[in-house]
Amino acid sequence: MLDGAIRAAQHGGMPTKETIDTSHGKVWITHFDNGDASIWTPPGSRQSDFVADIVGGRAAWKPKYRAWIAPAVHAQQLIEELQQS
Repeated sequence: MLDGAIRAAQHGGMPTKETIDTSHGKVWITHFDNGDASIWTPPGSRQSDFVADIVGGRAAWKPKYRAWIAPAVHAQQLIEELQQS
């Protein structure tokens, strides 16, 4: 399902993107039309472990995209937590 959301965004409507400045560094967010969100950090960066701790079971790691994919039910809450950090 999550891979389908990424493919749909790539071939359907344009996803929206934002960058969040956290206390550990920048985090890149892609919002998909279905409400899911991709959360990306540079591999091996200081913020990558920080993001992994925050998503804690509420997002799936997708190695193909090197990003966390948060389903719509958790996406907004995770983004708010990142914005407040």
